[in-house]
Amino acid sequence: MSDLAHIAVPGIETGITQDSGSLPELVSLLIASGDLFYEWGLDSDTISWTGDIAGSLEIRNIDSLGSGDNFLNRIHPEDLPHRMICLSRHLTRGEIFDHEYRIRDDSGQFIWIQERAVATKLPDGKPSRLTGVVRNIDARKKSEEEVNFLSNHDALTGQYNRLRLRESLEHVIAQSLLSGKQGGLLLVGLDKLNAVSDVYGEETADAIVLAAARRIENCMRTGDIVGRVGFDRFSVVVSNCNREKLFAVADRFLAALRETPISTPAGTMTVTASIGISVFPTDATTAREVVSHADGALRAARRLGCDCYLDYVDVPEHARTERPELVIAEQVKQALKENRFKLAFQPIVSAETGQTIFYEGLARMIDPEGNAIAAGGFVPVIEQMGLMRLIDRKVLEMGLDVLERNPSMNLSINLSGMTAVDPVWLRMLEERLQDRKDIAERLILEITETVALDDVDEASRFVSSLTQFGCRVALDDFGAGFTSFRHLRALNVAIVKIDGSFVRGIVDNPENLLFVRTLISLAKGIDIQCVAEWVENAEEADLLKTEGVDLLQGWHCGKPEIDPDWLN
Repeated sequence: MSDLAHIAVPGIETGITQDSGSLPELVSLLIASGDLFYEWGLDSDTISWTGDIAGSLEIRNIDSLGSGDNFLNRIHPEDLPHRMICLSRHLTRGEIFDHEYRIRDDSGQFIWIQERAVATKLPDGKPSRLTGVVRNIDARKKSEEEVNFLSNHDALTGQYNRLRLRESLEHVIAQSLLSGKQGGLLLVGLDKLNAVSDVYGEETADAIVLAAARRIENCMRTGDIVGRVGFDRFSVVVSNCNREKLFAVADRFLAALRETPISTPAGTMTVTASIGISVFPTDATTAREVVSHADGALRAARRLGCDCYLDYVDVPEHARTERPELVIAEQVKQALKENRFKLAFQPIVSAETGQTIFYEGLARMIDPEGNAIAAGGFVPVIEQMGLMRLIDRKVLEMGLDVLERNPSMNLSINLSGMTAVDPVWLRMLEERLQDRKDIAERLILEITETVALDDVDEASRFVSSLTQFGCRVALDDFGAGFTSFRHLRALNVAIVKIDGSFVRGIVDNPENLLFVRTLISLAKGIDIQCVAEWVENAEEADLLKTEGVDLLQGWHCGKPEIDPDWLN
């Protein structure tokens, strides 16, 4: 219903001119509401106005609306023909004249108005006067336009959203089937955007998405269609393009994203993407199939690594219908919900005496059949999907519970890179260790060398916050990132654990032996305890002892055990 349909203005609503004493009063009410009232003498082409024209229409010179010609000159050129048709039908057929259109204000901007009027006719049927009401509806129209835009477009990038993109894809596929020419869908997934959002915040992630959207648009041909279809995903529909040319398009997208760092609130960042390609109508003839193929190709491309593309036809058959990462993520969520996580305890022993000095608590997920799944079976997936912090919190909870029940035990647990910026984890640690120095001094927290070296200053602050609670910190995978003496001093850790890849086979590998010897010397130089991981036999243990390693860990010293007999 029209905005003014509820107003029963004598003569306007019925089309009959009345000399009613109530008309001036009703006009006054309309004016008070912000509407404008006019009478247009059609023979003289003069218009008289009542109301605040300047306030309502931003037009201060009333003479510029004093004639029909002047008034019509202010109507938007696209809207004028429709307004004239609507008025003509009212004059000739008696149809209601109720029309919305744009009019130019004094600043040159167009605003939306609603005009509702009725003609007064002479006895011979000739119209002599037009009486009407004009209302400013600019705010409502802009709100409607915004709602309509958002129903079809992504709010951040302004590109098509998933629904609108699907409709466009269906149309392009239909044209492709008629013409017999190939086209394709490129599903572009920004690499590691979830991790960026977790570490640096949504504002930084949004800056990357917006910059990536513009770079993709700049690489497109006229007629190609792009839409943002997920948090880190764009879909590009390319028509009249064969498979080989689609590969060239994918290469162009990857290069545009990779070559110039993107400026964000957290600093400049280099961004890469993975792309899945689906060709139609050769490989699929419906939008659902095309999207499914592109999604499968993108997932396979991501498993190959960052900054690459893959065509669906090149995806291994067994991987085309599987969603292993989603399956694993759901299994992890369910296991957390059902409390099916446990710690497996592996001893770290003295190289000199073989006595257990402390244990490492290794996360294990117990499947519904009771089988224990090692961290390597789920950690890589959940790190990509942003669930690692939940695991770290669970491991911390389990580790502290064990230390409370076993007052003579020392325990180390592992932390992911995300935990260093997780305030919830730090609050959990602080609350549990409050007034429990006896627990804190028996807790060892392990961070990997590669995470520490990614931002040494930030890692050093994190280590300091942990040691203030009374805990010790161990640097895991020591040697993988080639820590310098300066870095090691800055981190201020109590223990280093030599990466097992350098320890395995050390007896027959002089290069590894030389490297391990250097790492031991580096640690000893600033009085840090040194642990050798992956020790598998007595010969390796003896050699490492001779080289000066303090502690040993590996199957030679003891396998990880869930619920060992000695554990309370």
